[in-house]
Amino acid sequence: MGDIEKMLAYATSKWHKVGYSMGKDRLGPDKLDCSSFVFYSLIAGGFLEKNSYIGNTEDLYRLKGKIFEEIYDYKDVARGDIFIRGIQGQSYGKNGHTGIFTRKGEIIHCNATNKTVTINNEASYIYYYIACQRSPYERYFRPVDNPKISKKLSIIKIKNENWRGICLSKVYVREKPSTSARPVAFYQKNDVIYYDSVYQADGYRWISYIGKSGKRRYVAYRDMKGRQWIKF
Repeated sequence: MGDIEKMLAYATSKWHKVGYSMGKDRLGPDKLDCSSFVFYSLIAGGFLEKNSYIGNTEDLYRLKGKIFEEIYDYKDVARGDIFIRGIQGQSYGKNGHTGIFTRKGEIIHCNATNKTVTINNEASYIYYYIACQRSPYERYFRPVDNPKISKKLSIIKIKNENWRGICLSKVYVREKPSTSARPVAFYQKNDVIYYDSVYQADGYRWISYIGKSGKRRYVAYRDMKGRQWIKF
């Protein structure tokens, strides 16, 4: 199953650690370009198989409908989404660019300007790289599970429990009990979460409640190794 956090963990591990090249050495380990950086991140996150072809921005465009869902408005961009600059069919080489959102308003990407992997946001020239506005020149995509390599999410309901938990750190609220599910909100350290049930799925225990939208939401409170982010 694809995992956005694993994808981003790989991406951030390359921050200022590799050089930039569009040549034969773009496949690493010492140098990458924008698209090979994104392909390797997708592989690390489990969205692509380990032996997948490392392509360019045009190959990334072709992942729509396979492991990409297109996001049609910048306001809907979320952590883990992919941006691609350049008109599809014409984005080869210097005509295109790609990277990953760490949040709306912040990207991590391997770029020629800095000759390495950098993180850029509103305070550090993000608008030099992207317009933050969808157009034929700039499109957004969300990685989703590849049915060839993902397994059906097994969800086990542990119990009903009307109780509350106190956050020990920042935690994300998700649409499904999976770390690859899209975050829809978050709680900060010391925030209180009221919940009505507990589940086990995707290697985590989750507390769950009905959100203001009327939809069920999930928050991971510990992993199966005992590391815990919420106390009760």
